[in-house]
Amino acid sequence: MGFITPFLCDRRIYDKKGSWKSPNNDHAENIFYFIKQGLTLVPNYVNGREQLKETLTITVFGDKPFVKEDKIKLANGVEYRIQNIMPNYVEHNVLVTDMLKQRVESCDLILE
Repeated sequence: MGFITPFLCDRRIYDKKGSWKSPNNDHAENIFYFIKQGLTLVPNYVNGREQLKETLTITVFGDKPFVKEDKIKLANGVEYRIQNIMPNYVEHNVLVTDMLKQRVESCDLILE
């Protein structure tokens, strides 16, 4: 009892490999992700003028300490900044879901 089984990254689902630059480290860490919502243009108002921003939503495997404005470099070499973070929790045993602290399986990141 008390053993936590680790999550294993399914490379069939998380098929792309990018890098994440943490502000605490000098080197970039590898991340595995898939694109949840493709590249879209979102209106943004600056000083009363409408501007269009590129927005992309990806799902990254694992629980990493992401912070807003961190840099993510995708598999195609394009670099984005994190604007929003939404963790996805999982607990496989539904009988004890309410009694345990849920673990983060992946995070949805909105990039601009």
